Amino acid sequence: MNNFNKKKRRKRRKYYNWPEEIAKGNTDKFYNSTDFEIWREKVLERDKGECQFFAGKWDDGIHKPYTIKPEAANTAHHIIPIKERPDLCLNVDNGVALSFEAHEIIEERNRFRYKRNKKLITKERW
Repeated sequence: MNNFNKKKRRKRRKYYNWPEEIAKGNTDKFYNSTDFEIWREKVLERDKGECQFFAGKWDDGIHKPYTIKPEAANTAHHIIPIKERPDLCLNVDNGVALSFEAHEIIEERNRFRYKRNKKLITKERW
């Protein structure tokens, strides 16, 4: 029996005290860890792989979805940022499943994506 569809997970190399590591500023180390991958999979599994923002089941109190639509989730988002509360970094109740687009809206990164460069009005030269 082949397990081609099963995702290969990295081996846990060392146990880290993640709240302490995040407080030191090692957030990249946390996001690249096996513990984060396991947390992400648990959050996506709990929410059945559906984006909670576009389904209308979750909002952050600031942003609202422009339309309610079924969307697949591929990102797990920390409701309370880990820099504010490092002790909740692996708490599944502090996570929500979002699509990439919804995560960009929540993190307010989408406003920079759609800016167009203004063309400079110059004198025509023949």
